[in-house]
Amino acid sequence: MNKVYKLLGLPITIWLIIILFIVYIIELIYPSILNLIAFRPYYAIRYPWMFITSIFGDYNLSQLFFECIALFFLGLSFEYLYGSKDLLILFFLSGIIGNIFFLFQYYSNPYVGGIGPSAAISGILGALGILKPKEKVIIFPIIIPMDMIYAAIFWVIFNLIGMFYPFIPLGFSAHLGGTLFGFLYGYILKRYKGKASIDNIFDNQEEIYL
Repeated sequence: MNKVYKLLGLPITIWLIIILFIVYIIELIYPSILNLIAFRPYYAIRYPWMFITSIFGDYNLSQLFFECIALFFLGLSFEYLYGSKDLLILFFLSGIIGNIFFLFQYYSNPYVGGIGPSAAISGILGALGILKPKEKVIIFPIIIPMDMIYAAIFWVIFNLIGMFYPFIPLGFSAHLGGTLFGFLYGYILKRYKGKASIDNIFDNQEEIYL
């Protein structure tokens, strides 16, 4: 049975969103904190906490807003499908793997830095592409609903192109790493935990209030 843990009546997905906004407010009050939490590949081995802290920061409010919308829909969908524990594992490991991909691309450049939860969210998209391939989703920059698996594949291709032809300042390699890990994690869950039916997802949940 997949456990959905709730703190003050809110699932873990919502708490992740709350934490993201709290960290952004702290950034507004103390802008210098970005120097401590952002992921800078050139210095990553010397300051390894960046692999995790960078997942929870962001450079601007508009980007954070859209990331949190994606996390809200994708995160809740995954959490009620496979539980809060697997959501947290997927979220953190996708973010870390994404940073490792980013590290490999920019390890020799002391001026490049990245921050944001997009690699972690990309991992959730990748996992759902395997677990719920036919569910419809809208993904930037395409506003037409498409199957989750096609959205995940499009996201991989989009970021592969961006890695070699960076037309906008995004962490393409981090997104790619997160999505690919999501594919792997989704396969592992589907293979070893079994595939939950969309018709009985909520019937099989055990909600635990903390």
